[in-house]
Order: sequence, then structure tokens, then C-alpha cells
Amino acid sequence: MDPSNGPAEKRPKTSAEDTTEPIRCKHFVQRKKRYCKMTVGRGKQYCGEHEVHSGNDNLPSLEALGSSPGRIPCPLDPKHSIAATKLEKHLKICNAKPKELPAYVQVGINASSDGEGSDLLNTEENLKLSDVPKDELMALVNKIETVFEEIQIGVIDELILEHDAFKEELGNETYGPQTLKHLVQSASLLGIVERENFFQNDVAFVEFGAGKGQVAFWLATILQQSDLTNVKVFLVDRASHRHKKDNKIEDREIIQRVRADIGDLVLRKLDVLKDSKKVVGVGKHLCGGATDLALRCLIRANLDKSEGGQLQSEGFVFALCCHHRCDWKTYAGKKFLLAKGISRKAFDLVVKMVSWAVCGTGTSRERRNNDTDGGEGIKYGLSRAQREEIGWKCKRMLDWGRIQYLKENGFEAELKFYAKTEITLENVCLIGHIK
Repeated sequence: MDPSNGPAEKRPKTSAEDTTEPIRCKHFVQRKKRYCKMTVGRGKQYCGEHEVHSGNDNLPSLEALGSSPGRIPCPLDPKHSIAATKLEKHLKICNAKPKELPAYVQVGINASSDGEGSDLLNTEENLKLSDVPKDELMALVNKIETVFEEIQIGVIDELILEHDAFKEELGNETYGPQTLKHLVQSASLLGIVERENFFQNDVAFVEFGAGKGQVAFWLATILQQSDLTNVKVFLVDRASHRHKKDNKIEDREIIQRVRADIGDLVLRKLDVLKDSKKVVGVGKHLCGGATDLALRCLIRANLDKSEGGQLQSEGFVFALCCHHRCDWKTYAGKKFLLAKGISRKAFDLVVKMVSWAVCGTGTSRERRNNDTDGGEGIKYGLSRAQREEIGWKCKRMLDWGRIQYLKENGFEAELKFYAKTEITLENVCLIGHIK
């Protein structure tokens, strides 16, 4: 038998195959901090994808390419390249091709500043707390303490509830602490939804920042077991997640999902809500600025009557978190902060200090063990306990600014502890009702 016809692993290798290594692409991938691992064609130094980035300044223009077999950057997204001869075909199917936006998407409509002050001057990028003079930082801390004491922001009542729909699940002994932690939070939030009398006929529940849709799943389950009519659950998230919990609801008439950024969403233009009279917002750990976007989205539904229809924002229950991800442009409480002497630059420092409340020490275990300050973790002239307290006050001050914004736009709002700190350090929720 001719060995050349045998299995590949048994064929004898030629001397060239024994000694010649494949030539790798010489393009340095900055994002990965290494060279491209693709092999190149005979006589070439770059692979087909990176040939366009080879530094050859003599590449022809798009008009002069004609039938040239070379590669060019995609005109729609230069991060990838295409064969010049297939340009016309590629432009029709490229994923970067601008898509026609649905009527309910208006880019940036909920991300405006609402005229809340004109202090929009640029600040230094990547400003670090360690770069701020100690006296300036302490002056800001004292101002935060003063504002906190003036309006008694820290007086928050506990409202930890549980909806009956969760009894069996919460009693499941096979669940680990991580699963139970999320169930306890969802049970309390939906218990609050029930207490606030949001379960009514003709109501559409919108879960903002739905993620995998656990809260929406339980909302739909509760509605299916009730006698309510014309009720539905609508999920909003800008990403597409795998293993979505809402897919387990068989009745697709009661639950629907849309992929959209909260900052671009116009509720009154959603066809799925045209038969609903009221809308109630729900969010579990609505991250940072997403809370402000969701509040504007609900308020706009009440203000913009020109779109017609009978839809009205009735209220919301939002579990708050990640205040360090708030930004000046979208933050809803700028007017309140400016009135209290908190400038744009001070705001940028405040959103960095909030992490002191929930992010631990920020130092390695080895450094903590070698502390020479008796475990106090002195930093910026403040002990670890002092920093945690200041971080918590910063979070509540930002929340109070949101409450003032809501009051100016027809809502009554309050803060409640909806879970124990053993369950989550982000255990405060914002509850609102239309006046």
C-alpha cells in the first residue's frame, strides 16, 4: 500500500515539512498585547485581515481599486477589512450597516440634562481621589456631612416583605446561598409592588435593565395566577442574554421583551402597550445612571401627551445600586446638588467616594495583614469605618437629588431598606407614586 494514501498521521513527512515553520502575521494586536497568530500566504508578511494595516501607504483609493484583489478597511466599520472586489456585496450585508430604528427608539431622548443647571464644564479625565489635595477633599466631605444632616437623608425605614408566590422556592433546601440571595430580593421587591397596590387591571409592568428576566418571570407568574385582566410584563434591556428566565413563561401574550437602551426608549410608541392604561416600572439593581434614564422614561410618558393613547406612568419600585456609575450628563438630581454647592467637579469626586460604602478596602489580603495602623486602614486621613460611612452618605445624597427631581415632575417618592445587609449591601429601593 502506498503510504502517501494512508491516514494523514501515518504519511511520512518531507524534509521541508520537518524544518519549515509556518510564517505568522506581523501585525501587533494592541488590544491583546501580542502579535496576530494567523499564518500568511507565500511571500506575504500579513494575513488577509491585517494586510490593510500593514503600514503600506501606497494602497490605492477606493475609486482606483476597480477589480484589485487587495483588501481595504470596511467603510462602515474600519475595525475589519474586506476584499476590494466584494465591496458592493459586503456593504449590503455588513453587521455595521445602519439599521432603521423602530418608532419607539429615539436616540438619547431620556439622557438629556433637563436644563438642571449650566455647570457643564469639562473636568480632568480619569480624576483620582489620590490626586486631589487633602484639604480640598476634606472640605467636600464636610459639605456632604452638612447636607446630610440638614435634610436627614439617613432616616430610612425598613420594608422587607415577601410575596406568597415565592414560599415554595424560598423553602427549597437544594438551593445554594447565591440563588437564595436573589430570590429573597425579588420576593421583597414584588411584595412591595403588591403593598403599593400596583397589581391592577390594565397595567403593564416594565422591567428596566431586565438582564435574564428573573423579576419579570415572577411578575408574569403572579399575574397568571391572579384574576386581573389586560395585564402584561414588558422587559427592556440593551443586551441579548442567554438562558433568559422569561423564556420559561409559555404565555407569550403576557410577557414580551425588547432590545433597546433605556436612554432611547419612548414608552408611548410601543405597540405592545397600546391597550394598557397604566405602566409600572420595576428594576432589581438598576445600575447607576440607568436609574436616572428609567425615571425620565416614565416621566416622559406622562408629559408627552402628543403621542396620544391613554397610557400613564403609575409608579415604580427600583432597587438601587452602583452609584459610582452615575454620570453628570444623565444624573437627574443636578439641580438639587448645585443648590447645595456641589459642583460638577465635586460630583465626579462624590461618585468615586460612594464605592467606599460597598467595595471593601481595595487592598490585597497581604497588605491588610501587614497594616501598621491597628487595622484601621487609614487613607486620605480617614479610617476604613469613616470612609464606609461617608460612602453611604454620598449614595443617599445622590438618591435624595433624584427624589427632588421626581417631586418636581408629579411623583411622590421615598427610600426603603428592602433587604438585610447580610443579603446585599445594596439594600435600598426607591418607591414612587404619581401624585
